[in-house]
Amino acid sequence: MSNIRFASPEHRDFFLDMMGEARRNDCYHRAFFYVMGIAPETRANIRQMFDFKQDCIDPEGMHGGWQTSGTVRVCRLAFNLWNGYTDPDHSNAYSPEDLFCCEFAPYFMEGVKIRYPEYCRELPPAKKQAEPAR
Repeated sequence: MSNIRFASPEHRDFFLDMMGEARRNDCYHRAFFYVMGIAPETRANIRQMFDFKQDCIDPEGMHGGWQTSGTVRVCRLAFNLWNGYTDPDHSNAYSPEDLFCCEFAPYFMEGVKIRYPEYCRELPPAKKQAEPAR
């Protein structure tokens, strides 16, 4: 976990606090709380987005008056990483094109790596390719 890049000290502290409160320390919880911690607004409203007693996401929180275009993207990615959730009425809003076209994209990639560590491994350095003949 020491190689995770956080957006801010507040992001890191939120992640650690939420993982301390979570029922499990698995890739689902780690990815969800990492992504939800990116934006100050999602940190402040986490209890509208996650039911700690039931240990599940709460999609109704997507309709909170505090939501912005950026925080909606944060929540959509976090929900999708949690259990593949997409809103049936807005499923295209969960595409990489819609989710990643914002300032949070570098941290979204970190969330994907946390959720899928077995697939997000470092590739070996690329071999230098010969220049094409002219």
